[in-house]
Amino acid sequence: QFSFDHLNAEPLKGGEAEGGVSKKKSCTEKLGFSQLTGWRTAAFLFSLFLCLAVVFTFSFILPCPVRPQYFSTWNRTLPDAATYDFLAVEDANEDKVLDVLFIYKDSEASRNTCLSEDLSIPCLVLTAVDGTDGKTLWERPLAAEFDWVECGVKGLGRQGTGCLVAHADNLTAIDKKTGVIRWQQSRSTVLNGNLPLISIQDLNADKADDFAILSYNPESELVFFSGKSGDQIGSKANVDWNGVFGHQQFKTASGAPYLLLLTKSGLYAVSLRHLTKLAVLESVLKEEKSWKEKSDKNTGLISLYQSDSLKRVMVVPGSSSPSLLVQTDSSVSLLHTDKLKIAWSTNTSTLLSVPTFGQFDKDGIPDIMIEEDIGNKTKRVLVLSGSSGVVLWEVHLLFWTQSPPPASVLTLNTYSVFMLWGQSQSRGNQTVRNEMHSSFLMHPRLSQLLLERRNPAQNIISFKATLLERGRHAGYLVLTGPDGRQHAELGETEPVILTKRKIKEDVPESAVLRVGADESAVEEAEVKEAFYRLRFSETQ
Repeated sequence: QFSFDHLNAEPLKGGEAEGGVSKKKSCTEKLGFSQLTGWRTAAFLFSLFLCLAVVFTFSFILPCPVRPQYFSTWNRTLPDAATYDFLAVEDANEDKVLDVLFIYKDSEASRNTCLSEDLSIPCLVLTAVDGTDGKTLWERPLAAEFDWVECGVKGLGRQGTGCLVAHADNLTAIDKKTGVIRWQQSRSTVLNGNLPLISIQDLNADKADDFAILSYNPESELVFFSGKSGDQIGSKANVDWNGVFGHQQFKTASGAPYLLLLTKSGLYAVSLRHLTKLAVLESVLKEEKSWKEKSDKNTGLISLYQSDSLKRVMVVPGSSSPSLLVQTDSSVSLLHTDKLKIAWSTNTSTLLSVPTFGQFDKDGIPDIMIEEDIGNKTKRVLVLSGSSGVVLWEVHLLFWTQSPPPASVLTLNTYSVFMLWGQSQSRGNQTVRNEMHSSFLMHPRLSQLLLERRNPAQNIISFKATLLERGRHAGYLVLTGPDGRQHAELGETEPVILTKRKIKEDVPESAVLRVGADESAVEEAEVKEAFYRLRFSETQ
C-alpha cells in the first residue's frame, strides 16, 4: 500500500541534514565570520582615512603654484639715453612669463653701472626687465660701440640659450637668466659678420650647440664657433659667392639644414653639410636628396629663384611643407621648396615694412599682411591669401617716417588679431595728424571695422606684439626715444621709454572706425565684446 507518511514529515530544520548530518553553524564558525567582517571594515576605514590624509596634505600643507600677477601696462623710463632697434622676449626668471631684453646707451642713469666695470661713459647696457611689472632683473654694461645683438642663441648659458652681443672689438656671450658673461672673444675673425647667426648642432663634442657667423663684406666667408667657449672651430670656409647681401637659415621637410643666400642675381641655397666640409669639420648633418642633385659641383649652390631685384626672403611659419615668401621690387611670391616651383605671385609697389604672417581666413594656411607706399604719405595695407595670393582685405592709412610694421597674435579660434600703425585719413587736419599716432586692432571676423587708439606722437624705435604667457597675456611692446645709431654723443632731453600694454587693455580706450564697404549695422559694444572674448594661442 502506497504510504503518504513521508510527505507529511516535517521539513528538515537547522538541526539536521540529510544523512543525519547537522547544518547548524557552530559558535567557532560564527565567531570567525564576525572577525573577518570586522577586519574588512577596518581595512576600508583605514584606506578611506589614508586617502583623505593625502588629499588634505596636498590641499593645505603643500603650497599650490601661484600664477604670476602682472600689470596690464607698465613703463620702464631711462632719462637722457639712446636706444636701438632691438627687443627680445625670454623667460629670464623662470616664472613662465616672458621677460623683455633691450639695449641702450646712457650717460647719466647708468654712470655707476659703467664705472663698476671700468668702462668709459657712455657705455652700452643690455637690460632684462620682468614681463609682469617692468622691474629690472639684471643689467650688463658693455663697451661701446654697438653693432648687433641676438638672443635665444642655443649653446650659450646654463639653460641652453643666451644672448650674443657684437660690440667694440668683442663677441660677448651673456647668460639670459643672470646677465653674467659666459665668455668673451675678440671678433677680429668676423669683424664684418652679419645677422642672423647660424645655429648648428654640436660639432666639437662638448655637449653644447655651436653657431656660425657669415660675412659678405667685402668677401664671403663663414666661421664656426663653439657655443660653450666661443673658440673658433675648424678653418674659415672661404666661398666664392658674388653679390651676397643677405642670408637666412632654413630646414627642408626632411630636416636637412640649409643656408639661403640672397644675391644680386637671385636666391640660392647651400647645405650646411657642404660648408662644414669646407671648414674641415666632421659633421653628421644631412642633405636633401632632390636638392643635392641640383647643386653645382664646384660651389655647392642650388638656384631657387632668379631675379635681379630680390629684396627679402622669409620662411612661412607653421607650414607642413616648408615654403618661402620671396619679395622683389615689384612683387611678392610664394615658393614651394619641395618642388622648387612658384605657387603664386602678386604685383606690388614699394613695400614700407617687413611682411607679417597671420591667420585671416579659415583655410589654416598663413596669410600675409603687407604695406605698400602709394604716395602722398599714404599706404595701402593688404592681406594676401597664403594659398592663392589674392587680396582678402585692404585699407588706406596715412603713415609717418619709420612707422612700425604690423604684427599679429594667433587666437584659439585659429584666426589672428592684427595690429597696425598709421592714421585715419578722416581724422582732423595736418597739424593734428602730426601730433597723434594711431594704433589699430583688426578682428578678421569683423574686418570691415577697426579699433583705433590714438597716441601722442613718439619716435618709435622698435615694436613687438607677442604672447607673454602661455595661453594668455597677449601684449605688445613699444620702445621709444633717440636712436642710438644716430646719436653718437648724448645730451638728448628725450627719455628712452619701454612700454608694455595688454592688447585687450586698448579696447576700452579705442573708437570703432569703419573701413569697409559693408554697411551692416554692427554696434560698437558688439565689436569690443568680440575682442574681450578672445583667447590666445602660443603657436603661430
